[in-house]
Amino acid sequence: MTDPNATSRLCVHARDPQEQASSFGLLHQSYEQLSTGAFSGTLLAISANDITVFRETLDQSVFQTGVSDTEHITIAAACELSERAYWNGRHIDKDSVVAFTPGREFELRTPTHSVCVGISLEPSLLQSLSPERPPDYWQKLFTNHDCWSETGRLKFDLQARITQLLQQTGATGAPGDCAADLLDLRELAIDYLCSVVERGQAGGQKLRIDSYPRIARRARAAMLDRLGEPLSVTDLCNELGCSRRSLQYAFESIYDLGPVAYLRTLRLAAARRQLTSEKPGITVQEVAAAVGFNHLPRFAQEYARMFGERPSESLAAHRAHRFS
Repeated sequence: MTDPNATSRLCVHARDPQEQASSFGLLHQSYEQLSTGAFSGTLLAISANDITVFRETLDQSVFQTGVSDTEHITIAAACELSERAYWNGRHIDKDSVVAFTPGREFELRTPTHSVCVGISLEPSLLQSLSPERPPDYWQKLFTNHDCWSETGRLKFDLQARITQLLQQTGATGAPGDCAADLLDLRELAIDYLCSVVERGQAGGQKLRIDSYPRIARRARAAMLDRLGEPLSVTDLCNELGCSRRSLQYAFESIYDLGPVAYLRTLRLAAARRQLTSEKPGITVQEVAAAVGFNHLPRFAQEYARMFGERPSESLAAHRAHRFS
């Protein structure tokens, strides 16, 4: 029988956005770096059987897409935000709390600096709040209300307790010593969610035009399908049936970048994935051509500006890591 008090710990210091994204198994996600410079991120998490608490720090703006784990409800709130963020059709700030609903797709853009804490619970733990409700009640609830504003004491108590617990374990802490604290946090989180439901709050500032998320999503899909081909804003507008102004506003609202700049980040991110892949014998020139850069010096310059290192350095570092 599994020990209900058994705990495990995760500590990640990442220099690549996808390394950071893949380290947290409860959110099946992908990170695209949007701002320029070397990426730096940390993730600290402690888990017991039915609860995980975590703290994530990001020092570049990233666009996060993915699907939440089907067995957990995850809520998260920012401790620090250098600017507003974007979450599933809304602009959010430090007063916002977001809910990653089991099995549901999500979109999140963080600013150039963010620190958030969160907690993941099994939905069955919430049944005690309303035993008469059907088993899928909570999933439907947070699907329809996945963001709310919160300035109350209970939220800040929860944030402080999570941060304190993670700091206490430290880089070499013993997670087995915090089983009782995790159980206390589980009860505090359940009480907090109960208070949110009773108030029926919703939060975050809706985008001025409801169609912006749909336009941006369709444009992004078209970009991903044609990363190695010439693709202009006019091409996208014709394909989507929207105006240049609508496309520009949609991208600025969601990605904080125009469509041309965002397409460049997608191409550079694809190049980085290829340079750090397991494909033997791959060259920088081949990668550049594959993602639509026909001018190698221009590619090297843009890549270094985006990631803080030359493409040849990324390739060499990955090969050294493979054979170390």
